[in-house]
Amino acid sequence: MMKIRRVLLSILGVGLSVAVTAGAQPWKAPRPASVDDVRLGGMWGAALQRSTTRLGAPPLADPAFILADLSQKIKRRYIEYSGDVSGRWVGVAAFLAPSYPKPFAAFPGILAEIAAYQKADGHFGVEQDSLRFDLERDKAILWGNGRLLIGLVEVYERTGDRKSLETAKKLGDYFLATDAAFNRPENIVRKPGGYYVNFETYYLSCIEGLVALGRVTGDERYLEEGKRIGALAATVKDFEEIHSHGRLCATRGLVDLFGVTGDSRWREAAQRDWDLFVERYRLPTGGVKEVLDKSCNRDEGCSESDWLRLNLSLWRWTGNGRCLDEAERCLKGHFIANQAPNGGGSHRTFHQIDGVPVAFRKQSEEAWWCCSEHWPRAMADVLRYAVTSNEQGLDINLMIDYEGRAAGPGGMWKISQQETGDGLHVALESPATTKATVRIHRPAWGRAGAKIGTAPSLSVSETNDAWLVEGDWNGRQEIVVHLPIGLRSEAAPGDGGVLLRGHDLLVAHGTETNAWLTEALPSVRPVVLWDAAMPVREGRVVVPGSLKADADPKRPEEWKLLELAPLRAAAGKPHAVAWFSFRPREATPEEIAAIVAKLQ
Repeated sequence: MMKIRRVLLSILGVGLSVAVTAGAQPWKAPRPASVDDVRLGGMWGAALQRSTTRLGAPPLADPAFILADLSQKIKRRYIEYSGDVSGRWVGVAAFLAPSYPKPFAAFPGILAEIAAYQKADGHFGVEQDSLRFDLERDKAILWGNGRLLIGLVEVYERTGDRKSLETAKKLGDYFLATDAAFNRPENIVRKPGGYYVNFETYYLSCIEGLVALGRVTGDERYLEEGKRIGALAATVKDFEEIHSHGRLCATRGLVDLFGVTGDSRWREAAQRDWDLFVERYRLPTGGVKEVLDKSCNRDEGCSESDWLRLNLSLWRWTGNGRCLDEAERCLKGHFIANQAPNGGGSHRTFHQIDGVPVAFRKQSEEAWWCCSEHWPRAMADVLRYAVTSNEQGLDINLMIDYEGRAAGPGGMWKISQQETGDGLHVALESPATTKATVRIHRPAWGRAGAKIGTAPSLSVSETNDAWLVEGDWNGRQEIVVHLPIGLRSEAAPGDGGVLLRGHDLLVAHGTETNAWLTEALPSVRPVVLWDAAMPVREGRVVVPGSLKADADPKRPEEWKLLELAPLRAAAGKPHAVAWFSFRPREATPEEIAAIVAKLQ
């Protein structure tokens, strides 16, 4: 296996000071951790292990199969998307192969073969007339080449492989040469027939690769091309019926442009997209549909991965704490629920009412051709962003099981953190006695009633979305975070509502108790009675539910029992029904207890 470089400057970027503020101080972008220095524990470590194992299993165990979208030597699904599978596979291998060598044993051989399939003009795939735009021919080629471009740059950043960089530069030159034909507003005018014939889905996703190539080479031509295509992306303001994966790739590219240039127009364009997704398209599960349209009844693991990654990168460059809230909601909800039992990313189908998802169905399909690679690439960003560092100290951003090392004041700090039933336990060990500030993100829903405890020698202050633990650090210090864990309700699309506890969305899984709902899949949302102080046992809560809109709490015969548990409780298991959208109705604890007692 190739030696992994530990030079973080070009990989992670410098702490760019921007005009956004978080608390009272100007925000400086933190440094993500190196994936070589950290590891996930608990359910997250198990999920990452499943996903990497999948990438070394059939049909992805065969290098020729992976490279078929470049070589065209094997007939398999989607070989017309030149570089799609191969680019994604080498990109995730660049990050995870050192920690998971067995599934990526073919990595060096695959890298060595890629350049052999590059065309004279730098692209991969069928021959093109580069000066004449042809939607049907070009859409798949451009999409796949964009995925390959970012994959090759990530390989170079992580391994120093010069051949990958030279191949990426030739591919970047292809995008420069074809700008006049492809980078035209008339090319992205919506066509009848759905997202798969809309050029914006395919072309705009190449921004991140061009920006990354400009960053690592210092060649302004690639960055300028990223800006030109970014300007085209910024003109798209109507997301109805577009492929969410394609748009979110483009938006992540806009964030990257801001990170490299500091130009506020790119931040504003990305923020506009983020606002639109949150207001209109983000589901209560924390994820999005595959296509942003009511008729679409399924998700896509790539889209869930992109939404998670967008929130992490947008937080990095802007300091917007809401992005961390969205990232954790997605991670512990839709993202982990999307993983297939074999570890791959998938398409899961929804049960919908009037075009609004209310439950996951049993039906799902692993998408080895895209999602199974993109899903662990998002996990690599979870590794990088769960704990970050800055000039003053460390940032604890995600409440997950995690341990390792991160660069902080005085050298490398040891980190160990574990999610608890009501928050997080963190142990930090500084390399020497040093003054530092540890910033711990506090979710918006946890601002009232949250508590934090640490050593008396350290002081604790607050910003709008974080605790700041400051002082002289010497050896091992512990921090304990307690968050309010009572039930809470939140409005959901279609006049519905959801119940949450902490970071977790509570759902009715396909248990025997819930069969009246999960097997029938009715066309109405059930009413559920709830109270913030209801008893929760092992993460589960039992509530009365009814399909009668006017069900009377004084008539137990009008109610049935529902057992609600976190959506992530089914992680790693075969996909099954999980109903999440209800009509929550508050009731007194006495009313609820009386109904439950009579129904049990």
